[in-house]
Amino acid sequence: MGPIRHKDRMLDDLLDMAKTLALKAVNRHQQGSLGAVSKKSTPTDPVTQVDTDSEQLIVDALRSQRPDDGILGEEGTQLLGKSGFIWVIDPLDGTVNYLYGIPSHAVSIAVEYEGKPLVGVVHDSALNDVYSARLGGGAFCNGQPIAVTNETLLSQTLLGTGFSYDSKERLKQSETLVSLVPKVRDIRRSGCCALDLCWTAAGRLDAFYERGPHPWDVQAGVLIVEEAGGQANYDVHSKKIVASGTGIWATLNRAILKAEKKH
Repeated sequence: MGPIRHKDRMLDDLLDMAKTLALKAVNRHQQGSLGAVSKKSTPTDPVTQVDTDSEQLIVDALRSQRPDDGILGEEGTQLLGKSGFIWVIDPLDGTVNYLYGIPSHAVSIAVEYEGKPLVGVVHDSALNDVYSARLGGGAFCNGQPIAVTNETLLSQTLLGTGFSYDSKERLKQSETLVSLVPKVRDIRRSGCCALDLCWTAAGRLDAFYERGPHPWDVQAGVLIVEEAGGQANYDVHSKKIVASGTGIWATLNRAILKAEKKH
């Protein structure tokens, strides 16, 4: 945080603001009214009016209240700031689930300073659970402390994962999972990366692994996992995210690397 004074109070203020902004987007989710549905990276990668409206609500509020901050949003917002703070926003993570009425989608908002996440909020817009963390303050769901599991055996690890919108990438991912599935308790796939990370933080999953997510999918969740006592690593170049409790971290990463090398 460098020379920033009154750090804890400032982080609490940023966290409160992130929760308020996330709620604006959640309210838009709950209105429905999909509007126009178009495609992004592939024909199976949709974007709805709900996505764009939700991002605009957040961006407009930030421009008004914190005009010197940068903003990086999934739906195209890229604003440079002067303060060193960057808001990383996924206004609707789990768009396909939202389209189909599957109750697994969320708003994800992180605040970074000099590349490090300081605040993370993931608001589950289907179940109305609010996951939150700020650096050094612990992790919470609806105001109650959460913690990762203490699992140490790979054979007992419930592993969350996800798949790319690109069919060729999905084939590679499935081939890797062929090697992993026999080694873990089982696999879960919710279709919402931000929630998968929060479920890992809350002990609903022992671990999460995926190749393909973007920074706006993971930055809030990474901090929430770490503040829940776990470990999380996102490689922006390979777009690989791994998160778990500390007890299984080393074993899980070795198993993942071995499975990836086979394919």
